[in-house]
Amino acid sequence: MPSRAFDDAGGFAEPFFLYHEDVDLSLRLRLAGGRLGVERRARVDHDYEFAKGPEKWRQLERNRWATVIRTYPGALLALLAPALLATEFALVPISLAGGWAGKKLLSWIDIARWLPRLLRERRQIQAGRQVPAREFARALTPDLGGAARLLVRGARPLAGLTLAV
Repeated sequence: MPSRAFDDAGGFAEPFFLYHEDVDLSLRLRLAGGRLGVERRARVDHDYEFAKGPEKWRQLERNRWATVIRTYPGALLALLAPALLATEFALVPISLAGGWAGKKLLSWIDIARWLPRLLRERRQIQAGRQVPAREFARALTPDLGGAARLLVRGARPLAGLTLAV
């Protein structure tokens, strides 16, 4: 990515620190009319250990919601609200079973605290939007990873229909 495009998009959202900062940046670039792709020849060594402890889940969940609030166009957000809330409720038993329900709750508290700032950032991001909500939505996928995939396997066709609208 050219450094100018990175700078013009505002770079990584610093409050995110970890998790979703790359997704947030890519969605902001798309909103601004940028094109994203994959460099198939690129190689990266990622020294990563999945078991990071419960705090990881707090940051993942908080930053997932922050990304959605900041970047999804209003019409798309309204359309997806029922599915987003259903997914949120579906994650509660997963968080209980995984031992990170307390971190899930803290992520909600974080979002409530961050909401005034997120809404200010949202206004700024959406003011620079160059693509219609429908075009933005075409790049999204209803696929989920991890344990959530097992929970909603039968719901994937419905999620696809929601995005198609």
